[in-house]
Amino acid sequence: MYEPPVSNPAVAERRKGVAEPAPFWRPGMARICLPVAALFFAVLVTVGNVPGLAADMSDAFGDKRLHLAAYAFLTGLIYVSVNRRPALVAMLAATAMGALDESIQSFFPYRQAELLDLLADILAAGATVISLHIATAAIGSFRAVTKS
Repeated sequence: MYEPPVSNPAVAERRKGVAEPAPFWRPGMARICLPVAALFFAVLVTVGNVPGLAADMSDAFGDKRLHLAAYAFLTGLIYVSVNRRPALVAMLAATAMGALDESIQSFFPYRQAELLDLLADILAAGATVISLHIATAAIGSFRAVTKS
């Protein structure tokens, strides 16, 4: 069968049978989850720096528990938005956001940046990534078994 020549190298490669790499972002998930993550992080930083409110929330729920819950949620949103190396991307993004959050706190006289808070953020990200990685593998195995 005759196929006309193509000037686009990507189309020519696909015709040769070379698979195109998956996009970095999962289009449907990233469109929803990344704006939610950005909005959540903005609210987190804003609420965390309102005088008195952060201290009241820490007293009510526990400072480290709040960090663990918030950064686990952020990490999960980022993990499900990425196609390639989601664990690495989610860990790096959560670590960067935690460091940014702590550095922002250092500019307010009534707040202080703590290394233990950043470590809690990284711990939450790591536990979330491990859990989601195991769940993804288990779901993939289940789908493979039930297909056959």
